Amino acid sequence: MVERWHLMAESPRVLWGRVLTDGRELPPSRIEIGDGRVTRIEAASRPADADIVVDAGWIAPGLIDLQVNGAAGADLTAADDPRAALRRVAQALAQHGVTAFCPTIVSSPLALILDRIGVYAAQRIGGGAESLGAHVEGPFLDPQHRGVHEPHVLRDATRDEIQRWLETGRPAIVTLAPERPGALDAIRQLRAASVVVSLGHSGADKDQARDGLDAGATMATHLFNAMPPLHHRGPGLVGALLASQARLGVIADGIHFDPLMLDLVVRSAGVARVILVSDALAAAAAGPGQFVLGEQTVISDGRTVRRTDGTLAGSALLLDGCLRNARAWLPQLSPAEIVRMATQTPAEALGLQRKGRVAVGADADLVILDPDWQVRQTLVGGTLVPSAASVEVPA
Repeated sequence: MVERWHLMAESPRVLWGRVLTDGRELPPSRIEIGDGRVTRIEAASRPADADIVVDAGWIAPGLIDLQVNGAAGADLTAADDPRAALRRVAQALAQHGVTAFCPTIVSSPLALILDRIGVYAAQRIGGGAESLGAHVEGPFLDPQHRGVHEPHVLRDATRDEIQRWLETGRPAIVTLAPERPGALDAIRQLRAASVVVSLGHSGADKDQARDGLDAGATMATHLFNAMPPLHHRGPGLVGALLASQARLGVIADGIHFDPLMLDLVVRSAGVARVILVSDALAAAAAGPGQFVLGEQTVISDGRTVRRTDGTLAGSALLLDGCLRNARAWLPQLSPAEIVRMATQTPAEALGLQRKGRVAVGADADLVILDPDWQVRQTLVGGTLVPSAASVEVPA
């Protein structure tokens, strides 16, 4: 049977259902919301005053995506109107359960990076996911592992350029290759400014990778992709990252990452270190077609996105799809452990105390998942966002 739950207000005050948080499942609970935060949560039978009732499925923290290049036809690097592109992407993400994200800027000239860093600063976006600040992916990358990043804009890191970034608007994350000239000093400079540094697009050997980690890097950008493969006599960047305490971004789209590899990485690092990311492009939530990524043209068949020369680009899948993949690929994990990799773990990577959990004092960023892991409704700061999904929850 199917029970319809009724939306009594744009900003519901009380929700009820099973809860996934902190890597565990709570029994059916009454959740109170006020002023955009969770004010009370307690195990309870179904209350008469609930605005949202989830008889089957779960109430979970909103998904957090730390690497989003675009969605719904909008590219965050190339857009002529970056503010409009940010709104469009944020609204598309919210319809897929993402309540916060890092707008990602691919390797670009300095002037464009400075412009985007300012526009994509941390902010609430009406009807959409919240921006957590820019993720600057490049331009301090290894040309031999650049992926689809344009070679002519890659350059060595300098203190002056990074200082200009910081004066314009502090990015949330910067991806760089630790073996490149100036990289270790850049890591220290960025960490001193509370910017998370992620290692990626790199040919670093294990010692160069460890130097980057010792300098302050704490993440990996799309592990295994755009870096040499793990080898038993040359563990390289992948081996150094797996053996560290760094958090590991993985693109669980079935294209960039084989299901078995995700299983191996999770068994090695645990759900407290693995972060599901989409690396979504403008093609995500837009169907097959031709799109842009920075200065380039990419082609999507609705599942895979490639440059015209066949080079694999980012993903056409948003984070809720990656979450469903992880659920199918990792049957040994509980629902709450799966959800942790797209909520609490990315929040902890950025040091966000009020996100990624359903707890008193946390932001009321919530997603309603049905038993098939489809997003039924999203709340950002306690407010329902427009959704194309039905409000019917299978019982």
